[in-house]
Amino acid sequence: MTAFTFEYSREGETPLLAEKIEISDSAAIWRHVEALALRFGRSPGALIRVRDERGQVVVRAGVATALAAIEQCPCSCCELKETARGEKKAGDLRLSSCTNSGVCPCKAQSAAKN
Repeated sequence: MTAFTFEYSREGETPLLAEKIEISDSAAIWRHVEALALRFGRSPGALIRVRDERGQVVVRAGVATALAAIEQCPCSCCELKETARGEKKAGDLRLSSCTNSGVCPCKAQSAAKN
């Protein structure tokens, strides 16, 4: 497991949130970025930065970009997509269960069955 620090900030401000999350597969980082964007919603100039254990920035993305990426998920039952549509609360997201290299969990589970 590798610890990453996720920071949410608005343009020109210090981070409003700095949250350390241990992730077993670094490819799953983007799912956490998208979930954080859902928790805070759209705000002009809002950014999410992810730092590795050495403090190096590994992801820097606008919240609007992360929210737009959710809509690009090809899976119709994507948990993040359901939350973006208002069908689920952002607090209900199961971030720690993401063990499928950052792809939509439902898509990964159906692929594993085939």
